[in-house]
Amino acid sequence: MTYVDTFFSTPVGFGLSGLVLFVIGILLKQNRGRRWVLLLSLFLYARYMLWRLLYTIPTDEPAGLIVGSIAYMAELYGLCQFCFFTFQSWSPTERQPAPITRYPTVDIMVTVVDEPPPILRQTLIGCLSQDYPKDRFTVFVLDDGHRTETRKLAAALGCEYIARPDRPRHAKAGNLNHALRLTEGEVVAVFDVDHIPARTFLKDTVGFFDDPKVAIVQTPHHFYNPDVFQRNLRVGERVKNEQALFFRALQAGRDSHNSAFFAGSGGLFRRKPLMQIGGFQTQTITEDIHTSMNLHARGYKSCYLNKVLSAGLMPETFEGYLKQRKRWAMGCIQVLLRDNPLTKRGLTLAQRIDYFGSIFYFFFGLPRLICLLAPLSSLLFSTPPITADVLSLSNYFFSFFLASALVMRPVSRGSRNPFWSDVYEIAMCFALSLVALKALATPRKERPFEITPKGQRVRKSTATELSLAWPHLMTFGLLVVGLTLGTRQWWLGGGDPGLPVSLWWGGINLLLLTVAMFVASEQTQGRLGFRLERDFAGGLFVNGEGIPARITDLNEQGAGLTVEEPILALQPSVQLALTSSCGALIKISAEVVRQEPLPAGGVKVGLQFHELDEETRKVLVDKIYGDADPWEHTYRFQPGIGSSLRSLAHALTAPWRTLQSSRRSMLRFSGGTLCQVKAPSAVLRGRVEDMSFSGVSALLNGSPPGSLVGSLLQLPGVELKVIPVAMVRKHRKTLVRFKVESIESGEERWRSMHHARWQAS
Repeated sequence: MTYVDTFFSTPVGFGLSGLVLFVIGILLKQNRGRRWVLLLSLFLYARYMLWRLLYTIPTDEPAGLIVGSIAYMAELYGLCQFCFFTFQSWSPTERQPAPITRYPTVDIMVTVVDEPPPILRQTLIGCLSQDYPKDRFTVFVLDDGHRTETRKLAAALGCEYIARPDRPRHAKAGNLNHALRLTEGEVVAVFDVDHIPARTFLKDTVGFFDDPKVAIVQTPHHFYNPDVFQRNLRVGERVKNEQALFFRALQAGRDSHNSAFFAGSGGLFRRKPLMQIGGFQTQTITEDIHTSMNLHARGYKSCYLNKVLSAGLMPETFEGYLKQRKRWAMGCIQVLLRDNPLTKRGLTLAQRIDYFGSIFYFFFGLPRLICLLAPLSSLLFSTPPITADVLSLSNYFFSFFLASALVMRPVSRGSRNPFWSDVYEIAMCFALSLVALKALATPRKERPFEITPKGQRVRKSTATELSLAWPHLMTFGLLVVGLTLGTRQWWLGGGDPGLPVSLWWGGINLLLLTVAMFVASEQTQGRLGFRLERDFAGGLFVNGEGIPARITDLNEQGAGLTVEEPILALQPSVQLALTSSCGALIKISAEVVRQEPLPAGGVKVGLQFHELDEETRKVLVDKIYGDADPWEHTYRFQPGIGSSLRSLAHALTAPWRTLQSSRRSMLRFSGGTLCQVKAPSAVLRGRVEDMSFSGVSALLNGSPPGSLVGSLLQLPGVELKVIPVAMVRKHRKTLVRFKVESIESGEERWRSMHHARWQAS
């Protein structure tokens, strides 16, 4: 037995795995040794790949050798990716906002094509509200849509408007370059139409330009709506946004190598070096990374401030999400083929590695697709991609997988775990595999810049969902057939030697594929605007009486708030009072559309705002988006391991769960009180089933002899004028639902009855 065989023997293998995992656990518990845990995880990964190469590739027949080698190369891609991750996560920076010693002039440029005007309005209000000398910055609307409503909106808010004559040329980069020729600010800040800056954006970032070598300052992208995985799988905050890993950890790691790059929005440039390279690069459809790479090649610096200073929208649909990712993949591969960072003059070694690593990532589609299909060669055709027993595989594979699971959470700062990385990549692998093949087959072909749709109201479309998920469905069917046949072979004692491993591999793939397929099933979004979680004091004015309230969520269309007791008013119209960022009290006319009791006590009230005037809208937008602290709190929050496990269960049960919420504007309480209905043609007696301040359900004896319109409902000490809205016959009785039109007498008694029932509940 050679030294290599001894190293890979079962006792030595299990002993070494246990020792390494024990050391990693100790280091993580003590919250130290970041680089050591990365190195130890990489060691286990490399050991697994070496074992795979030496002992598991089938060599008995040509077909097995070919299939096994292809599967191995696909797994080798994963090792390379982990190496890039280790390098970029090695030593992240923790910059703080730089103090401003001088106030350079800033041109804030907001690019827009055909996005909804309300989204643009929010961004422009955020840009105009900067805590920066008003004479030192100008907001420009760069309109590639040439829409009259966009021009009018810019003028109404006091922004400059620029529309170029040759819109189709070079898309966003061409739009920005046209504006660069017409403006002259020392610093240029760029925002997508949906990215709303906080008031402190310029205050916290411009100071970095005191260093004359700094050409780029970038801030993280934070999203106030859930991504398609969080929304369609209904896992919410149990998992972080899919882009959080890059902005939370990798950009900060790249910053230590001076290779953090402009991410398309939420970044600033020094004009002079930007003009030296000809403005934003137009040779590819990812102008952001390409422009950054050329500035770094000129010897300029970049700074990454890992603090949330703006918030935007993720694509609301899986179709929009794929469109965005396909554009990124195509553009990055174009950069590789046209301006390879490995051979580009002027870049440091670390910068070459970082830029190549970012481009290399977008080739994951093909390796992921191979790994997804590989076990089928054994399950369907008896040609194993791997020859290994389950015991050895559990040692080498599971040791590195467990290590990566343990390490990923602290290293990624709570933004990712291996399971969700697999789900993300499987959801995209078919679409991105095709994009990679197209880019490699026709590297010089010009590609159109496809705009990512934002601000959509999501509706279910089975045809669209099937058009996006049919490759997943076909693969799902093949795996089900393969696992069925393979299980039968294994049960009868037949099949190839690697069949048990293929069954396990195929089963895991089926689980991940099932979750990934659910992402394409869109969950209908009724609200046009997403409600943002907030927590500040406010008040309600009901019939002129003030009620203390706590605002819990808010947008331009409505608000959610908590009060101590139900709102008792026949008219649903109320006024919401809140304080602006400048300390002024504003009142917003609204309608109560929902009330729900809270488990811990109190009532959750849903308001829908009436039409807002422009000044109130500005105050409200600033109140919602102007303060960066809530963004930062959400950004820094790290879900626990238990949360990650629960997210798996939620994802797998997504199709069987529905979102249910009460839409009553008034709380209903159980009845029991005797009542009497005085109809125009008869008097009916009965008992109250349930009641709210605006409605009563009564079970009446017998059947009404005629119409109940214009009836009076009499309760002990109370007389109500009611309108029947529904009627159901129950044996010899009739259940009637009434809407209360007015209180004819006993209003105080009516209020006290509700108060008593609320206290009892």
